[in-house]
Amino acid sequence: MMHDWTLVTLVFDWLKGIATITFKNSYSQEVTLIAEGVAELKIPKREDWGESASVNKVDIPTALDNGNFYLQIEIQSGDKIEFEAKKISFSDS
Repeated sequence: MMHDWTLVTLVFDWLKGIATITFKNSYSQEVTLIAEGVAELKIPKREDWGESASVNKVDIPTALDNGNFYLQIEIQSGDKIEFEAKKISFSDS
C-alpha cells in the first residue's frame, strides 16, 4: 500500500512520546502516521542501498504481549525505521 510513498518528515515529541511521520502518497497528497505512547524509536540513516526517501515496504503493525504495537518502515535506502507504541494511526492532511 505505501510502496513508493515519499517520507517527508519525522518529528518526535520527547515529552509527549508522540512520533509524527509525514509521507506523500502516490497522488502527492500528504498522509500522516501518528504513533502515541512511543516506548522505542529507531531511525538509522546508513543508506546501504543508496540515497532515497521513498518507502519500500511497511509491515502490518504487530501486537506485542505488553499491549503495545511494533511497526517497521523500510526505506528504499535499506534503512528500517522501527518503533513500539501504544497506538498507531493515520490521518490525511
